[in-house]
Amino acid sequence: MSLRCSSTLLALAAIAVCALGARGDERTDGVRAELLEQMRGLAGQTKLTISAGKMPDLVKNPVFRYDDQPRRFIDATMWLWTVQGRPVAFQKIEAVEYGDAKAPSSSWQCCFASASPDLLNVEWPGGRRFRTKEAGIEVRALAGAPSPAEGSLQRKRQGRELARKFSARIVTSPKNNTRQEMRLLTTPLVEFDDPDSKEYQGAVFAFSTNGTNPDVLLLLEIRSDGQSDKPRWHFAPVRMTCCEVRLAYVDTEVWQVDWVNGTEAPFPTWTFFSTARAPLAGEAQP
Repeated sequence: MSLRCSSTLLALAAIAVCALGARGDERTDGVRAELLEQMRGLAGQTKLTISAGKMPDLVKNPVFRYDDQPRRFIDATMWLWTVQGRPVAFQKIEAVEYGDAKAPSSSWQCCFASASPDLLNVEWPGGRRFRTKEAGIEVRALAGAPSPAEGSLQRKRQGRELARKFSARIVTSPKNNTRQEMRLLTTPLVEFDDPDSKEYQGAVFAFSTNGTNPDVLLLLEIRSDGQSDKPRWHFAPVRMTCCEVRLAYVDTEVWQVDWVNGTEAPFPTWTFFSTARAPLAGEAQP
């Protein structure tokens, strides 16, 4: 058999395998597309107002999409609200699948967190409401950080370099004191510009525990230091987990939150809850 014939047969076999796999991919893609539309609908039904009178805007598309197999999240999205382009709130909407093919139990899990210096009022379908009791973030100057670079491109690069100098550790089981390093997602969830100058102003990064599921958000922002008009890099973490977390910049701990009991939600700046979800035909079981 000539080499040309062997190559042709291998190519035909590969096409056949791809064609068989494509049927499964089409089914999976259809489920993912339908889940995305359902999550988009849930995000759109979330009514958010700010006590200071500002009206936030929901970003049209999710800023991040992920899954989390250890927690049985088969698909999930992160949604963002902004005021003049600046982030003020985040919401995770997660499709959860428990059980097995014979006895599935499906739900939506929503996790909402404020990133606003003002108090927020949130309302979901069914009459569920949440009002934050304190500012969602505490913005602090990043000690030892270089002065902001000139130009948006250089500032973007600088922001990503600064993010990599942060590290986080999480306690996943206080009973067993089980700790692990969190993973920095080096690509920012969102970058935003100053509404007046249109120059790069900041970005939001995420630390995950399982896969790419964000448990802690890190806001890096260029703003006045409050004592002069000179701009400086500032940071503010946003919590989206019940677990204890320690955040460090270089070798210095700069933020920590203790373990909280999930049954005590809502919390002062964030909350989470579950609602029923009808599983889709062809939905993959974990």
